[in-house]
Amino acid sequence: MRTREQLACEVSDALETAGFTVHQEGRSQGEPRGVLLSVDPSKGPEGGVFARWHVAHALSSAAMESAQREGTQARTFQHYGFVTSHMHATLISVLTSAGLEVVDVDDEMDPHLIRVVR
Repeated sequence: MRTREQLACEVSDALETAGFTVHQEGRSQGEPRGVLLSVDPSKGPEGGVFARWHVAHALSSAAMESAQREGTQARTFQHYGFVTSHMHATLISVLTSAGLEVVDVDDEMDPHLIRVVR
């Protein structure tokens, strides 16, 4: 676990140095916006250090409501998708540039989850 905590600190430092606001899951007060960092202590493939872009609750709620009312072509839903997919790619690029090894988790339930390997 100590190694994962150290890796999480490296990830946080790299992102904060690049100008991102970083929140560690379970440790932030209020609504997290920006990068949400989590450390899963599980052994095996489900454990590790993870990062994802987290938009404000107002945007995610509005996107889900607009998708329910108007379908996935709704402007707000499309904007939400644009922001999350571009920030996902940006986080991968920034972390890789900082010398960290990242893997796109490719999980249907959380399609923008990034695992930091080293």
